[in-house]
Amino acid sequence: MTLAEADALVEGMVESTDVAKWTTGTADTRNRALVTAAQRLDRERFLGARATDTQALQWPRTGVRKPDTYVNTYATGFPFRISDDYFTDTEIPDQIQRAQLELAVYLKNNVDGIGLSGLEDYKSVSIGSLSVTPDKFGAVGADRIPPMVERYLTGLRISGPGNIAIKRS
Repeated sequence: MTLAEADALVEGMVESTDVAKWTTGTADTRNRALVTAAQRLDRERFLGARATDTQALQWPRTGVRKPDTYVNTYATGFPFRISDDYFTDTEIPDQIQRAQLELAVYLKNNVDGIGLSGLEDYKSVSIGSLSVTPDKFGAVGADRIPPMVERYLTGLRISGPGNIAIKRS
C-alpha cells in the first residue's frame, strides 16, 4: 500500500485519536508505520501458500478462498459455490490492506505498540508452581494488535487471538 492510498483511505475512517493524528508529523513517519504494519502482519500464519517462492511478503497467496463465498440452499441440502470464490495469485485482499492501514494508524500514534515484551499485560508472573495473573485479556504483548485488525484477518489466517500454544517441558 502506498502512502497516497493510505491517506485516501484514512480520510474515510471514523475520527478517533489515532486517526486525527495520522497526518501530523512527516510523510516519513507515516511510511514507517505502513512498513512496520506490513512486517507485523507478515508474522501471521495465513491460509494457502505464497504465490511465488521469491516474493518478500506473505501476500499475494494461492489457494485462499474468499470468506463468505458459499451460499446455503436448504432446499437441496448442500452449499453452492459462488463463481470466482478464490483470490487470484496476484490479488491482495481488501481485508489485508485495511488491516495494514488500521495497524499503521495505530502504530503512528502508539510507537511502542509492537515493541512490548509481553509481560506488561500481567499483574504477576511466577515460575515455581506456575502462577500467572493477567491484567488484560485477548492478544497481549508483542502480538497485540487492535481488535479491528483482528476482525479484518478473520477467514484469512490459520489461527487467531484465542489460540495459544502450550508446550510440554
